[in-house]
Amino acid sequence: MTTRVRWLLLVGVALVGIAGLFALLLPRILQPPMAVLPHPLPIHAITHFEPQKPPFTDAQFQQFMVDARKAETIEDPLQRCLAYPDPPGLNWSKAATVAYCHYVLDPLVSREEARDFIQSGRTAELDRRYANILHAQLTQPNSQAVLDRTFNADFSGSSEANRALMDAWKRQDPKSPFALAASGISYVSMAWDARGGEYADKTPQSAFDDMNRLLQQARTDLDAAVQIEPKLTSAYATMIWAAGLSGDVAYGVEAAKHGLAADPANFSIYGRLVWMAQPKWEGAASETARIVAGAQRHAKENPLLLLLLSERTGGESYVENCQCNPLEEERMYQQLFAEPAPERMLARAGWAAESRGASNFGAIYRSEALRFVSDDIQVRQSRAFELPGLDQMDWAISEGNALVALTPQDENSYEARGRAYEVSGQTDRAIQDYQQALQLNPDDAWALVALADIYVHTTHDWDKGWTVTNRVLQLHPEDQRAWLLRADIQKGQPRDGLDQTIADFKARFGDGPDQQVWIAQMKSKLPSAVPSTQ
Repeated sequence: MTTRVRWLLLVGVALVGIAGLFALLLPRILQPPMAVLPHPLPIHAITHFEPQKPPFTDAQFQQFMVDARKAETIEDPLQRCLAYPDPPGLNWSKAATVAYCHYVLDPLVSREEARDFIQSGRTAELDRRYANILHAQLTQPNSQAVLDRTFNADFSGSSEANRALMDAWKRQDPKSPFALAASGISYVSMAWDARGGEYADKTPQSAFDDMNRLLQQARTDLDAAVQIEPKLTSAYATMIWAAGLSGDVAYGVEAAKHGLAADPANFSIYGRLVWMAQPKWEGAASETARIVAGAQRHAKENPLLLLLLSERTGGESYVENCQCNPLEEERMYQQLFAEPAPERMLARAGWAAESRGASNFGAIYRSEALRFVSDDIQVRQSRAFELPGLDQMDWAISEGNALVALTPQDENSYEARGRAYEVSGQTDRAIQDYQQALQLNPDDAWALVALADIYVHTTHDWDKGWTVTNRVLQLHPEDQRAWLLRADIQKGQPRDGLDQTIADFKARFGDGPDQQVWIAQMKSKLPSAVPSTQ
């Protein structure tokens, strides 16, 4: 679950200088002058706004969870999304929510249909379908983004089969702007995966070379596509994605200028611009706010643009890094997520809320993310971990069973179900799931600590607890929980060496203010006759 975060941080390193370039280039796109645009909500407004009442009651939260679980039984993804409850205490725009459900789940040509057209040699007919969809997007009310959503659903992906399909389409119709744009999307998806998720110093030069080679191939196809069809918005949105990966901000801004000239209310183009301008990519919150404010001029034409309001204070960086106390958590929920948000923003908000101990907010954000992208297994696993602590024990166990069935080779699914079993008092089943997780990943620190904790605090199987705890300390000596478990065994069994454990802990971590809570807990295990090692 950390690979995606690590990759996002890595890409940002390549975009040094983006804020300055946006400051120079963006006014060319966002005309008239920004002074006449709606003023974006400043960061301090969220920081200091005090809600009049809590955003929802416990009864409203529990009803939301009941309704969300019920909606998730609907098999058709689009109908499931449309039936899903909005977050408790918020009044999301129905037009925006319905539009986003269709955007992510309702392509006008399915991936299977496109494949059949290409494999049967009927690419001319496929081109006519896409040309009609593009015409509708540019000319008909309530048809915003219909081509963009269709292209995203049909052609994103880095599989060899997808690449082979794109090559076959181009061979049959080398002058098709739709074939060239689809090929560009495929190449950028491949470049994203080719780079990998490791830090730069652990990534071979060949990975960077592969990424850049694929991005160049993407740009060749995308540039050719818009030469043939200058209004092909899907190509422009993909150009901005490629520009973000390579750090070529000027290329991305130029693509946005031409794309918005063709479709001034285009959600995909504005969304990619906001993504590229985020502070996490060395951009600036002020530039993010300027783009979002500019997009809101067109929200009546395209309600999808309301989704960008959640990013106006800096996008993912803001929700990830907010040093929020409970009141600030409520402010963010009521202000930043007053309208529906892109799935990635909801997922990030879920991670961040969980890390701050706001499990109810985390469950809401993650549930809404799953409303729009139900096959995001990492988000689903993470929500499952939180369900036992939210009075959702039955759902926690059934969700654990479903995740294990879906991903039987993923240790996180067994850990999620194991946690549900452990909290419900089914200790033997919890042990079995944690052991299965360790069969799949013997070095998994979470499963090791969870298993040791059961042995120490539930079954009092001291020898097994000692063995597992020592394994954690061997593999992950930086894990402070393992040191506390060792101290618990030495006091509870009892077993010699508690003084030495405390001394070793201080030697590794120091005894500064940040460590005093851990040291105090270990000292509390000392018999009164044992002198302090201070």
